Amino acid sequence: MEYLITQYEMFGKLNKVKLLKGEFEVIGDKDIIEFAHRRRPHLINYDGERAYTKLPEALAEYMYNIKGSYKKYRLIFIPVN
Repeated sequence: MEYLITQYEMFGKLNKVKLLKGEFEVIGDKDIIEFAHRRRPHLINYDGERAYTKLPEALAEYMYNIKGSYKKYRLIFIPVN
């Protein structure tokens, strides 16, 4: 699976990578992030404004495999330094 990443300095320029390691800020629709936080709180930390994960690949796989209206949804990750 390929994952989408960007950086604050070049926000909007997306790169595809095959491997994600470390901690990332998660960018996506607020409703979808809340949905993931309710269903899989161990995958995503969400405070109502910002979302973070230390398990980006597991979170991306979960979101991509959801059936229904969120099916094949792709999150964007920003590395946290």
